[in-house]
Amino acid sequence: MSKNPLLECAFFIPIRRDANLSDGDLHSEKAWAWLKRELFLHFEGATVAPGFYEGFYKDPDTGEQVTDRSRMYIVAAPSSKVDELRTLLAKACIVFKQKCIYLSVSGDVEFSRGKQDDPP
Repeated sequence: MSKNPLLECAFFIPIRRDANLSDGDLHSEKAWAWLKRELFLHFEGATVAPGFYEGFYKDPDTGEQVTDRSRMYIVAAPSSKVDELRTLLAKACIVFKQKCIYLSVSGDVEFSRGKQDDPP
């Protein structure tokens, strides 16, 4: 067993900006390129799962059901870098205009949030 085991961290980025925070349009290639660059810089790689993942949730502000399609990313990270991933996803909330981003760390689910008035 490795002295510094890696944790599987998976997260979803909806393919459209949040319609309540923004305009609900598709993200730019610039936004996707930013994420790829940041993941490489901080974690030296990631896997983009094939296809899209459809989901739905209750919007915490409106109480309405929201349906979305997302890309799933998987990152292998040592436990010492999981907080760094959380920070990156808080920035991703701003870049991708999301209220929160679903993150699973070795099966434990949490939601990363970013302040929309903070720069990425």
